[in-house]
Amino acid sequence: MESYTQTAAVPAHSAREAQLAIWNTLKLSSSLILTWGVALGVRALLPRYLGPAQFGAYSFAEAVAMTFFVFCSLGVETYVQKEIPVRPEHASEFFGGILALRLAMSGLLLAAMCFGLALTGRSHEIVLAAAIFGLGQIFFVHNATFVSMLNARGTVDGMSVVNVIAKVSWGACIFTAVGLHLGLWALAASFLVGEALRSAALYHLCRRHLALRLTLHPEHLRAALKRSAPFFVTGLALTLYSRFDVMLLSYLATAREVGWYSASSQVSNLGLMLIPLISGVCLPMFSRARRRSEEELGVTIRRSLEVILTLAIPVSLALFIGADVWIKVLGGAGFEPAARSLRVISPIFILTYVAILSSSCLNLINRAWTVTRVCLCGIFINAGLNVLLITRLGPLLGTGGAGMGAALAAVLTEAFVCALLLSVIGRRVIDARLLRSISRTAGVCVAVFLLDLLLKPIGPWRLVADGAAYLGLAMLSGVVRIDEVRALVAQSRGRAAPAAAPG
Repeated sequence: MESYTQTAAVPAHSAREAQLAIWNTLKLSSSLILTWGVALGVRALLPRYLGPAQFGAYSFAEAVAMTFFVFCSLGVETYVQKEIPVRPEHASEFFGGILALRLAMSGLLLAAMCFGLALTGRSHEIVLAAAIFGLGQIFFVHNATFVSMLNARGTVDGMSVVNVIAKVSWGACIFTAVGLHLGLWALAASFLVGEALRSAALYHLCRRHLALRLTLHPEHLRAALKRSAPFFVTGLALTLYSRFDVMLLSYLATAREVGWYSASSQVSNLGLMLIPLISGVCLPMFSRARRRSEEELGVTIRRSLEVILTLAIPVSLALFIGADVWIKVLGGAGFEPAARSLRVISPIFILTYVAILSSSCLNLINRAWTVTRVCLCGIFINAGLNVLLITRLGPLLGTGGAGMGAALAAVLTEAFVCALLLSVIGRRVIDARLLRSISRTAGVCVAVFLLDLLLKPIGPWRLVADGAAYLGLAMLSGVVRIDEVRALVAQSRGRAAPAAAPG
């Protein structure tokens, strides 16, 4: 059976890769802890300040802006993660053209979005908020590219500081807007300010670490766009079907239903906290492993997936069993129905992480269009499921039922996407060790769920006991292995560790 020290011995480079990955993970994790702390404060404040209906309007404006401006991404982030780790000088050859093209597209998208919202009868307040969110999205899409470049280069120190400063600036603007009792436009402007500051700082870091220059090379731009095409369509598909729920809810249900579902989505986004670590640490490592051998790529992806699922599964479990507590803490009075949709959507993060790593594997072995076709199928399935389940479950289940329908549509769509991707990859990401780890984790989850049912009478304090029980059972069952943790720590310090015992 593979252990971390054994898999690191596959090629000579693995120990150095593991050390770099671990240190970058620690740096990004510390940044994430601080930024998520600010985000949690804002997430707890906004629902209380706006109430279900206005919070639904805020979420709708944000979702519309993100949906329109995903077209500006052009798919270059995945292209950067694939190419820049092995040829960093290429960034200056295509980014100037990407910047010019995005700015031209942004004006057209902003006009089309505002016209469409006005045409469908949305209030002036929502149109203005969406327009400001749209301006923020212009910076946001460029920031995603800057972050991908820095991650690909393996330079995350300054980026971690920038992320914290930008998030604190955003939070300060939000709290100021709430303190002055300003409207949706001010809340949207907070996003714009944070992303603009972040963009200026990230561009400076890219100039320092990659010698990034804004030059126009049409031939390199055309080549980058051509090779980014499958990633662009995939990103477009993923964004569309991840935002269909709020947009369709706003037309098929009441504003309060949108607010409740948005609150549950806001809480459930905590389960996605590992995505920056995947994009910032795992994907560049996969790209370098792929350049050395297919065998190393397979081993690296399998073990990365095992670690990520070990972290993601308990997060999903915590969201499920503690849904009533999390909604009360982060939503406040009036949002109690949101707990129903939070429980339904809680398993989606496990599927999301599997889909991300499976897609990364296919992209690296030049099967990007396969990922694209799968995601395009997901768009139509998600749209159909949302319409069907929102309209059927809403009247059937009553208060919060429409949100439960939207949540179930999201989970079923992600399950469909995962099933198709895994059917293509097969043994590249799944082996006997991973299946044993998942089965053990599932057993621990069942035991903790039963314990939670017994402890319901003691209220929120039951979650402390649930967490302690999960940790203890995970260690006893081998889900978390002390010998392999020691091996990882030893690798991060740059020395050899004794081989972990097979298990």
